[in-house]
Amino acid sequence: MALKIIRIKKIQILLKSALVLSASLLLFSCVPETETPLIQEDPNLVEALNTPTSGEKNLRKDFPRNYFEKFDNEIGFAIGENGNYFPSTGSGNSSHMGKALTFINQLEGGGGTVAAPVTMCSGAALIELGITDISNEVSSITTDGKGNLVWFTSTSNIFTSDEDPTIRLDFVAQLAIVGGTGKFEGATGGGEVTGFFNSLNGQGSSTIKGRITY
Repeated sequence: MALKIIRIKKIQILLKSALVLSASLLLFSCVPETETPLIQEDPNLVEALNTPTSGEKNLRKDFPRNYFEKFDNEIGFAIGENGNYFPSTGSGNSSHMGKALTFINQLEGGGGTVAAPVTMCSGAALIELGITDISNEVSSITTDGKGNLVWFTSTSNIFTSDEDPTIRLDFVAQLAIVGGTGKFEGATGGGEVTGFFNSLNGQGSSTIKGRITY
């Protein structure tokens, strides 16, 4: 008889558990959809999750990503047939390359500078790195030295310095990405450059923030 009582109690416990579970499911299903809590997504996390891995890249091309560069630059000065040029080189980091080099050329004019062919003043250095066949449209290049290049052209570059312009010049420039090589072949996009340089010694820095699709 004791064995039968134990079995009945177990059955009663199971029935009570089932009833509680059923009531919970019924209550949840009755909550209006508008009352369901919303999840706030971190934009950086969303982009990280959406960025294709190396195995997915061939299936998901033309994916837009944030682009960031920061360089310490050395700006030179050259006189050409069309006016004064400001060729420069720099070293720093790119968000899509790691350690990288940059080569830039600008022509003075319009309250700042305008794009000039990067090969005009940096051609020999580029050839030493194996970089050839660069269009005259390209005014600056960023490279990791391993065959991966991003090509830029400057669409505007305005000096903004409030300090003595004979010592320091600040600038804000707009860039368009017009291609590249390696993993950046066919790249598009653009961004804004902010920076400065010392007109006495040519030392300066620049930062690019923008978007790139490749």
